Amino acid sequence: MENELLFFDEKNLSDEFVGEPWKVLIIDDESEVHKVTRLALKRFVFDGRPLEFISAYSGREARTLLKTLSDVAVILLDVVMETEDAGLELVRFIRKEMGNETSRIVLRTGQPGQAPEREVIREYDINDYKAKTELTSQKLFTLMHACLRSYRDIMTLEKSKKGLEKVINASKGVFEQRAFGSFVSGAMEQLLLLLRLDGSSIYTYDSLALQLMETELKVLAASHDNEIGVETIKISQLPDKMKGIITEAVDSRANVYHECSLVIYCCNSTLTTLFFVEGVRNLSDIDRNLLSLFTENIVVALENIRLNNMLRDSNREVIYRLGEVIETRSEETGFHVKRVAFYSELLGLLYGLSAEQAEIIKQASPLHDIGKVGVPDSVLNKPAKLDPDEWEVMKTHAQMGHDILYGSGNPLLDMAAEIALTHHEKWDGSGYPRSLQGESIPISGRIVALADVFDAVGSWRCYKKPWPLEKILELLETESGRHFDPTLVRLFFENKEQFLEIRDRYKDQ
Repeated sequence: MENELLFFDEKNLSDEFVGEPWKVLIIDDESEVHKVTRLALKRFVFDGRPLEFISAYSGREARTLLKTLSDVAVILLDVVMETEDAGLELVRFIRKEMGNETSRIVLRTGQPGQAPEREVIREYDINDYKAKTELTSQKLFTLMHACLRSYRDIMTLEKSKKGLEKVINASKGVFEQRAFGSFVSGAMEQLLLLLRLDGSSIYTYDSLALQLMETELKVLAASHDNEIGVETIKISQLPDKMKGIITEAVDSRANVYHECSLVIYCCNSTLTTLFFVEGVRNLSDIDRNLLSLFTENIVVALENIRLNNMLRDSNREVIYRLGEVIETRSEETGFHVKRVAFYSELLGLLYGLSAEQAEIIKQASPLHDIGKVGVPDSVLNKPAKLDPDEWEVMKTHAQMGHDILYGSGNPLLDMAAEIALTHHEKWDGSGYPRSLQGESIPISGRIVALADVFDAVGSWRCYKKPWPLEKILELLETESGRHFDPTLVRLFFENKEQFLEIRDRYKDQ
């Protein structure tokens, strides 16, 4: 083998090595080949990264090594070793059994005629096929550049592919969040996963989600439950490094990357949210592009949340207004439907329902008496006790309310239909319209039944004056296990002050 070795100036050589070395696996049964290859490429540098040589002296040894190595850039492989086709069999093992399609494989042979070049290139997934005698130092240098450039580009594409998959998965996690609070926490969690951070904290702050409010920042979330002791903080009061990068992001209205920290800047039509992360290192252009894509998805999610909140608020307002129309028609004024809504939400949470379930019951409860639109005024507003026939007419409002609301496919209206139908059922089965008993009554109906009666007996009606609190509490105790779910009554009494606070907050004028 001709040794036209290339020597490089050793001065400042260490300064060129700015990255992890490229792994080069030499597989050859001749130890001299290993020595010459290492010597020829001793000072080789590509993209600021040197070479790390790994040696195997047989196909069998190479198989063992390859099972533990996942990032070999170039394999210099002898064809003839322990058998005449040991190298070719190893190529099959690498590509087929291991599924390794990224490592660049260069076959080297001392006996060119034994394995014809055209046949080998056609039949085997290799990147070059050279006779050992033609691999001078200069040609080996050129070959290594070509192989590493190819490997680098393949790995860049692979990293982009995996990065896009992560962005898609992370964005899915973000878009699944509907409430702003859970969205912020979820977005920060997905961001940290996307960055592949190990969770270690170098400075006081690891990561924070912040809402920009002119010259102040509202702390929305912190990783690892970090507490900074404040809900809001002025930008001018931030630590210098953090202040600098956040100010730069706000002024440029863009993501900003410093040596060890970054700020993700997310702004929709009404809200600016910042994600500050400390401890980030070595972000490539691909990483930054992926983070920019993720940022765009966060902004879209923020806007969706804003629009959903607007729609939810509009729905809630319409439902409250409809509930008040019913109350007005039956000459029941004030905040009855609003109080029932808040009582119902509180009871739901105390009972163990999720915040989302309790919120739906709260929003749907104002329509519990919508069936009264079909009850004649003479019955609805009679200032005296109803006779049996009139009472039968009055009871129809439960089924009628269900029929008005049911079938839209809207979860809120479907819940309202369920409540309208069942809020007059009783725990002991003596209620109407279906004489349901115990837990066969949906929890929504049981909750609104208690909330409605608690508020109704304490409010003015055309046929009665409000009861004093002592009499109301006595009624609830007496009717526990008869009219009302005893568990709900117990929860009410254990948390009575919270219900009274709602009553006092929304007193009738």
